[in-house]
Amino acid sequence: MLFNKENKYKERPVLAAADFLTRTKTFLELPENMILCPVAALTKTVANNYKTKRAKLGVEGDVYTFEKYNCAFMTGFGMGAPNIAMVMEILIALGVKNFVLTGFAGALQKDLNAGDIVVCSSALRDEGVSSSYIAPSDFSYPDENLTGRLKAAFKTCKYGPTWTTDVLFRETAAEILHCQKQKILTVEMEAAAAFAVSARYKTQCAAVFAVSDSLADCKWEPCFGHPAIDAAMREILKTILTVFR
Repeated sequence: MLFNKENKYKERPVLAAADFLTRTKTFLELPENMILCPVAALTKTVANNYKTKRAKLGVEGDVYTFEKYNCAFMTGFGMGAPNIAMVMEILIALGVKNFVLTGFAGALQKDLNAGDIVVCSSALRDEGVSSSYIAPSDFSYPDENLTGRLKAAFKTCKYGPTWTTDVLFRETAAEILHCQKQKILTVEMEAAAAFAVSARYKTQCAAVFAVSDSLADCKWEPCFGHPAIDAAMREILKTILTVFR
């Protein structure tokens, strides 16, 4: 029988990120602002267009610290709520205070197109990580102030909830229709956990996605490689750096 995890977020862990950093002798000096991109959608753009210093954290992924911005960028740590939680714990232990999560998301509404930019207003907690950090509820929420600044900085963007799921290949038609009725715009795999971790440690976190595919007709319609997606990701990066300036 499983341990009752309803109040797990109140319990003290036996292993903390600070312990991991001591064990791995990881003592990086990082800026207080961090862009998180689970997959490598922006890696070439960052490496080829900005002066950065590259470092490792002792886990999967790379950290690029911008020389001309009070900001760093971490990528390549993999999709999913467990990965984002682990990475954020480590970064918070290293002094990071403000996060923007970005990357690709699938459209759930028919009026969303490839390359549309979506700023997240909340995240449906259909994953197993957020309840380890905050009390059970249907949604977790980004920082209101950081989200407002991010939203205002885009010339054009959509704004609304996302559905965070753990299971990429088990997104069902019934769930999609359910989300559509709730006006949920996108589906991805990290936001609910990211917001929960940030809330736990009283940091700031926002999220913005580029639409890369669609499930709006209850079938998968991929758009990866579309020029509008690459353009959207470049605009997202530029905008986040402006907000963190």
